[in-house]
Amino acid sequence: MSRRVSSLRDFVALRRRDGAGNRVLQIARDVTDRRRAVQGALAEIRQPPILDRLTAEDFRGLDEVVVEQSGEDREYAIVLARLTHAAARAKGFDRQIVDAALRLDTLLPGEDPAHERDRLLRDAYAVAQRGGYVRGGRIALGRLGHRALEAADTERARLLLRQQLDLGDEEEDTVAEVDAALALGDLLRREGDRRAAQALFRRAGRSAQRLDHHRGIAEALVRQIELMPRDTDLETLAALQRQASEAARRTVDLGLQSRIVLSLAETLRRNGKRDESIVQLEHGLAIARQIGDLALEGRCLAALAEGERGRGRLAAAADHERTLVDLEERLGNRGAAGGWATRLGSSLLALDAPGEAVDAFGRALSLAAGAGDIRLEQRALGGLGVAQSLLDRPSEALQNLLKALDLARRTVDHRHEAQWLGSIGQALWRFDQPEDAVRALNDGVAAARRVDDTELQANLLTLLGQIHAARGQAPRAREFYGRALELNRRLGQSEEQVVLLSALAGLAADTGQVGSAIALSEQALQIATLAGDQVAGVRLHGRLARLAQRRNDTALALDHLRKAVALAEALDHPALLGRALQHLATVQHAFGDPAAAAGYRRALAHAADNGDEAGEALMQLNLGLLLSTNGHREEGVRFLRQASARAAGLGAAGAPLVERAEAAIAAAGPERTAESGPKTANVHHQPPPENDVVVGDDGANRTDSVYREATLPPL
Repeated sequence: MSRRVSSLRDFVALRRRDGAGNRVLQIARDVTDRRRAVQGALAEIRQPPILDRLTAEDFRGLDEVVVEQSGEDREYAIVLARLTHAAARAKGFDRQIVDAALRLDTLLPGEDPAHERDRLLRDAYAVAQRGGYVRGGRIALGRLGHRALEAADTERARLLLRQQLDLGDEEEDTVAEVDAALALGDLLRREGDRRAAQALFRRAGRSAQRLDHHRGIAEALVRQIELMPRDTDLETLAALQRQASEAARRTVDLGLQSRIVLSLAETLRRNGKRDESIVQLEHGLAIARQIGDLALEGRCLAALAEGERGRGRLAAAADHERTLVDLEERLGNRGAAGGWATRLGSSLLALDAPGEAVDAFGRALSLAAGAGDIRLEQRALGGLGVAQSLLDRPSEALQNLLKALDLARRTVDHRHEAQWLGSIGQALWRFDQPEDAVRALNDGVAAARRVDDTELQANLLTLLGQIHAARGQAPRAREFYGRALELNRRLGQSEEQVVLLSALAGLAADTGQVGSAIALSEQALQIATLAGDQVAGVRLHGRLARLAQRRNDTALALDHLRKAVALAEALDHPALLGRALQHLATVQHAFGDPAAAAGYRRALAHAADNGDEAGEALMQLNLGLLLSTNGHREEGVRFLRQASARAAGLGAAGAPLVERAEAAIAAAGPERTAESGPKTANVHHQPPPENDVVVGDDGANRTDSVYREATLPPL
């Protein structure tokens, strides 16, 4: 009430207290308070004492009060708008008739069974046309056109919207014409006239830019982008999407912002800019949560999970997948929730968290049962079996894998039949049943061949090669590795080719064919380099260094190791760099390189900085051995004692190092006098016996990914 009185006073301040506009306000108040009927009010304002005194300025003031009261007292605003419209018609003021009709149209309910709004707008257009009121006529046509679209009367909508745009030049466009151009363009695009639609979207964009209408700019750019040719340069596409995003962020339309963010993120992903794509998706996720749009949140999370997986951040991908399981279950989408639970289980397996993977696959199994989805149940059972096999639970693992195999056969799912046969073979091998494992894997290869699944065939053949290699059957292992390599070459799988060539090189080295091992390793290195796989490059340089050592080619071995260190440094991969530094220093020590002591010190500092206690103990031991045998006993013994203490803290794993360090301390004998030599040294002068070097030819390299066990994904 206080707001209404304030409005009344504001209006009266503009007019004399007994003005006609003031009287209209009082009549509208009486109608709202049920002291007067609408028909009586309409009749009263047509009386000469009121009508004759109404001026254009009064109509402007009445419209201002209608606008102000539309949010405070809608009923009062509607009554006042009706009285204003009736007074304008009775007065014969064409411009005021049109403006009042347009204002009343915005206040009436959307449901219009009596078609009052249509009549108002048609009448407004007719009056505007008669009076030459172009702006009012265009607005009326636009609203009629949009109502026709809502009623699915596309032919009428097209005519009305086109007429609205043709009534004036583009330079005279207002926000209404921007909306009309967008709506007409959408209509023409659905009908297949892409060129005309694009022309309208460009007009909307230019007009919106001139009007500083940010929503219109964003909407027009989005539509122009959608109509661009598929071979459009991705940088160009991303630049336009960024413009649209910037415009959208200046509006309050969070839904529009989120749509643009998702499309920009996809363009960036396609252009290989994963990090930028992730940033956009995180912004989209924040918007989705802000507006409570669960469907949009799900789309952002799914894209984030895929993006994080693509840049190797499996833990982050798993976090998003876990959230998706909860989200889809909350939405009642059991099948979708189960699908994400199986993906979560696979991610957890890759993260070496089989216990958590069991929980994820167990949840997927429960959701599959609730959804009645047999295929999902099959995937959940298979994943559960794989996870249980990694937990050394053979009975449960094989039981669930066999159930998955049975479901695949019952549903004639040959592809997954091959998959589960492979997983069963892998589990049997793990549980020390090699003959049964080989039979299952051979059956899996045959099944994969029937469905032409080349990738699965290659995986199964790799595992067969590994089983035969472990059993000392080198010819059979070489045969299976070779077949797998050929299939992966056909598929263009560079990572798998590197693994298989390294495995073949290992077989050659084990049988004394060092030249062949070097050639195969160099092939693997060439493929890894072309593929940009620097991690494999580091490890392969290490392998080639060990092979060069076997040929007593010191210079080549050191060259490979220095390249390994340089690659690891460029990668910013502390663990890999630590191993490369340790290997380099050890080889320098073995061949009497004066740089060995400095190499050990660098490797030792790196291990200490990165919390590698085992590497730190090993480097202390090796450096102590070096110094204690080249005339720097005191410093050498100090490092040996530090190595012994550090290794003791490692428990059983450090026992061999403790034993070696204590033996070296005893062998160093009693403390020498100061004249015996300096207390510190950076180099040694006599090459140590090779058996004094603790790090051997193989080290921990069998755990490198180059030599990893071939594993099959559960899905």
